[in-house]
Amino acid sequence: MTDQMPGDIAYMPFGQTGGFIGHNGPYFWGQEPSGEYIYGFQSDERHGNPNGVLHGGAVTAFVDTFLGHAVVAQTGRMCATIALNVQFVAGATAGGWVSGRARIRKLTRTMAFLEAEASAGDTLLLTATSIFRVFDAR
Repeated sequence: MTDQMPGDIAYMPFGQTGGFIGHNGPYFWGQEPSGEYIYGFQSDERHGNPNGVLHGGAVTAFVDTFLGHAVVAQTGRMCATIALNVQFVAGATAGGWVSGRARIRKLTRTMAFLEAEASAGDTLLLTATSIFRVFDAR
């Protein structure tokens, strides 16, 4: 795992820096030349568990956050998680860059259905599916 964000993508910090996101992050987002969003954060000892690997809750919170970002980026509207199903695939030690990708599978006026994955280097950490409530524009 690398100990810093990859240099091939121009990452920007998430605008939210308070609350749990501020504690668990900072989180970053960028766009690949294809236009696809990619997300990341630099893990450290806060993100580890007693077994010496990334805590599933730390990675899951990251995924939940960037899934919401994907919905807002697509719709321009606020949203909230209704369901998040996570399947853990492998572990990785804390201290490296963790990246993630989201894919919107279906979008209706009030609901978004997504898939996601998070990786540490070449190691797939988890896959996820989710449903978000999309709120009316203010």
